[in-house]
Amino acid sequence: MTSPRRRSAVFVLIVVAAFAVLVAAMWFGGGWPREEIPGLPSPGSLTTLGLPLVRVVHDICAIATVGLLVAAVALTADEASRQRLIRSAGRWSLAWAASAVLTQILTLSDLLGLPVGEALRSGFLLTFSMEVPQGQAFLLVMMLAVVIAVASTLPAGPWGRALLLAMAIFAVLPPAYVGHSASAADHNIAVSSLMLHIAGVTVWVGGLFGLVTHLRATDALVAAVRRFSALALCCFVAVGVSGVVNAWIRLGAPAQVWQSRYGLLVLGKLAALVVLGWFGWRHRRTTIAALEAGTASRPFLRLATGEIGVMACTVGLAVALSRTPPPRESAVHDAHELLGYTLPAFNPWRLVVEMRPDPLVILAVAGLGAAYLIGVRRLARSGEAWPVWRTVSAVAGLLVLLYAFAGGVSAYGPAVFSMHALQYAMLGTLGPALFALGAPLAPLREAMPDLRRGAAGPVALKLTNPLVALALYAVPYLLLYVTGLFEPAQSSLAVRLIAEIVVVVTGMWFFSVVLGLDPLPRAISPVVRTRMLLGALAVQAWVALVFLAGPLQGQGWYDVLALPWAPDRVADQRSGAVLGVGLSAVTILALLAVMTVWRRSARRRVTSKDVTAEASAAQP
Repeated sequence: MTSPRRRSAVFVLIVVAAFAVLVAAMWFGGGWPREEIPGLPSPGSLTTLGLPLVRVVHDICAIATVGLLVAAVALTADEASRQRLIRSAGRWSLAWAASAVLTQILTLSDLLGLPVGEALRSGFLLTFSMEVPQGQAFLLVMMLAVVIAVASTLPAGPWGRALLLAMAIFAVLPPAYVGHSASAADHNIAVSSLMLHIAGVTVWVGGLFGLVTHLRATDALVAAVRRFSALALCCFVAVGVSGVVNAWIRLGAPAQVWQSRYGLLVLGKLAALVVLGWFGWRHRRTTIAALEAGTASRPFLRLATGEIGVMACTVGLAVALSRTPPPRESAVHDAHELLGYTLPAFNPWRLVVEMRPDPLVILAVAGLGAAYLIGVRRLARSGEAWPVWRTVSAVAGLLVLLYAFAGGVSAYGPAVFSMHALQYAMLGTLGPALFALGAPLAPLREAMPDLRRGAAGPVALKLTNPLVALALYAVPYLLLYVTGLFEPAQSSLAVRLIAEIVVVVTGMWFFSVVLGLDPLPRAISPVVRTRMLLGALAVQAWVALVFLAGPLQGQGWYDVLALPWAPDRVADQRSGAVLGVGLSAVTILALLAVMTVWRRSARRRVTSKDVTAEASAAQP
């Protein structure tokens, strides 16, 4: 086992290599040194070189924080190890908060074109932090990092640790949301693909960091490596797909890959990804097998350390790429600038041919489907018969969700109210209902055994309360159409994604509780299940009443959008009541019919058994 002094030297060497790659890539891409133009303000060398250097430190601290929390939540079951990991994550999060403050100050200097001292004396720091998107982003990062640092000192159970991890992953996203991809030709896909890319890299690199630095000497190293291997494969796919999509949008034309310096730096990142893929293949082929055989852990740790070194250099390359001007200005300058993408005039055929292939939601739905199918396969191997119709229903539900997230209704949802209503009917009712008919919890527990531990806990017991489940289904619609959240959900990509995910998750949970095909910690009678569906039907009737008799939804947003082909607002909102609420109501009524058939079949089976028993008893 290597000494702490040697491990520290290796860590310093890795950081120095990351900085060297950063400087070399910035020089190659034209981000440094910058030529000063006489007569124009300049932030000076401290900002020009210091800002990317601090961003590397910022990203390393974020990766370490997230990775240590990943290790605490997903890679070890030892409570003592978990506490050490969380405490270490708290220390890294303090450094993360400090680097966010430095980044904010240097970004202000770069934006104003003034040296750091003059920028601070200008008095614009507060305005920059509260009103400018870049300043708001790093202020939010700083605040979340401080909260994580404070929370890491408090006792936390499984849900508390998961919440800390979710908060840390969320905290790495604001700079991506306001970064260069916000000016890309397809703003929405560029931003969401970049957020997926950064989240995937952070979990992947950070998880390996936590594994190597804190779990290398524990008895649970083999189990932790097995878990991380599956996680790393998922992150590799997410990072590769999202990186290609984002680079394609930024470059604009294939020739720019080799004709521009930006494209050549992208090729450098692609080469690094291939090298990291080789590391993963090598781990699966040799080092993990050696660990499982109990022969040695040193080959795995050496290879993993080299992998972390390549990852750190890739982070430096990524920061340099963010400081390199792309080969063309991609900002949108037409009537669709507020949408973030070009949208042709609406007609029904466009619902079929128009697509929004967002890698963030596509990979999420595909991952859920893969986990379900893996669980079904494991159930079949264990000898449990799994009805084919359940698998077909679950896959159909996921396809509905995929279309609602990335198909024509997704493209026109932010611009046409009736399409928004139709999209939310698919996301909140039709897709979740079909998926729930596939009894998803049993296969998902087989694919992800960690779900079993919380399946019968107090939180699950409360969430399966019929009134709570119905409230979860109803509250998103109340927030959207009564509290004024609808307009931000239409105009902001982040709010829209959150609202759509909430509608899907609450809908899936509600219909899983209603149908009762999965083993749940609470027994619910058929009468109560029927009442729950009638309650959902009442919720949809209320939504229809709001659409038909209430005020126009999102009037300010649609006025600013001002699409020349936009339909009449009053008629379109009425169409939304027919299309969206109609689809939801038909789905709920169909479930009521299915449950009635199930009850009658169950009664016939019981009656048949009673008759058979009486006949057997009557025989001499």
